[in-house]
Amino acid sequence: MNSTNHRRSFRTLSIFGLMIQATLCVAKPPDFVITIADDHGVYHSSVYGTPEFQTPNLQQLSADGMRFDNAYVASPACAPSRAALFTGRMPYNNGIVGNHEFELKAGVESLLPTLIDQGYEIAFHGKVGHGRLLHHGAYVPDEVKRLDQAERRPIRTLTSVEAFLRDRPKDAPPLALFLGWTDTHTVWPPLEEARIKPADVVIPPRIYDTPEARAEMSRYVEAAERIDRRVGETRKLITKYLNPDNTLVMYTSDHGFAWPFAKWSLYETGIRTPMIVAWPGKIKPGTTTNAMVSWIDLLPTMIDLAGGDPPPDIDGKSFADVLVGKSDHHRDRIFATHKGDKGMNVYPIRSVRVGNFKYILNLHPEFAFTTHTDVLGTSGPHKPGAPTHGGMHWKSYLEAGKTDPAATAFLRDYHSSPAEELYKIDEDPFEQNNLAELPEYTEKLAELRVLVTKRMEQVGDDQSLSGPPRLLRDFPLPPDAESFKRARTKRGIAGDGRLRTH
Repeated sequence: MNSTNHRRSFRTLSIFGLMIQATLCVAKPPDFVITIADDHGVYHSSVYGTPEFQTPNLQQLSADGMRFDNAYVASPACAPSRAALFTGRMPYNNGIVGNHEFELKAGVESLLPTLIDQGYEIAFHGKVGHGRLLHHGAYVPDEVKRLDQAERRPIRTLTSVEAFLRDRPKDAPPLALFLGWTDTHTVWPPLEEARIKPADVVIPPRIYDTPEARAEMSRYVEAAERIDRRVGETRKLITKYLNPDNTLVMYTSDHGFAWPFAKWSLYETGIRTPMIVAWPGKIKPGTTTNAMVSWIDLLPTMIDLAGGDPPPDIDGKSFADVLVGKSDHHRDRIFATHKGDKGMNVYPIRSVRVGNFKYILNLHPEFAFTTHTDVLGTSGPHKPGAPTHGGMHWKSYLEAGKTDPAATAFLRDYHSSPAEELYKIDEDPFEQNNLAELPEYTEKLAELRVLVTKRMEQVGDDQSLSGPPRLLRDFPLPPDAESFKRARTKRGIAGDGRLRTH
């Protein structure tokens, strides 16, 4: 063999050897364990600055990884929020806009098959989809394993998850496990089982405070703490059955809690969600990020971290660089859409968040805003065990409205809104001070209005309703505070509810 052929053969063997070495050194794609809570608000854990919620396991997850302070869902209702998650498309782009809608647009595909094509085994436990989509449907391919088929609903244990993990072979493919907990979706645990006493809870801003509301909040706190305990149990299973050093663990929620100005609204407490992610050796422990991300970005991020390329024609985009510390920025703006929830909540809303400003467009301010909370809370005898969506205490608000102008102001604030709202989130996180009519914000208002209007045109927003509306002109809205005070003064009653003595 001449020297040229010898060198060529040696080079070929060397390249082949390097290829084998590279192949042997390629790390196994990470396992993903994603916990999705139902109706768990962003502020309702110690991680997000609310210490009356005892959530040590979420606190530990945050200490081990990254807390997102600006994570959003696409819609404040279960069906459109989860459809956006699994398609990587916003509601009007995937076809599921209102709650209890289940048909995707023609040509829209789930992103789960992309993970399956990457060699992943996918398993669901609990409420991961919604309604009929809890079962194999529009975005749940047949290959997805359901671990809870034999369990009684609502699902409250990890028994079937442990059995599944225990029985997986050692050479099992990478896993994407989605766990859905509904404790924070009513029915909440009984008051007598709640750890925290009603006197010790904190009623959020904008919500009127009554003893009945405090009792219900005690139950909600207990529900959130039960989910926290299962997060701890889940991490123990990861340590026991998976490789914890190669497992990305996430906790998040589909939208805010079923209380006023949260679920079914586009306020921050409706669409901003907890998101906490840990991945040893990849995500720096104890970090926080202000990067704005959306649920439509989650599946593209998983596909990216698994070594694949997300489809180019979706709304979502990977935030892997944020997770691994390469970037502290992801989105410049966050859009959100709410259509309604059949006849219970007929109130279409659109919004955009840009920097510290939030713009909300109420398409029909002539409608009365109602939800399951007030409708079910005033619709007669409650069937034990049936969801009330927080409405068990609503009658206490109506009763307070007979004597307290603050209660009537709260009820008016809840049931009616102006056409446009503008807030500075850094200064006003609970969106109590509407800047839309102030002259110094005229330009900002116009700028954000244009963004939302153009977005509606781009996605073919038909502004359709989820059901027949209730009109404010026909709605039993309590009097405004000034009218209330004048009427009470004429009746000889002081503003604090006591009879006048003169």
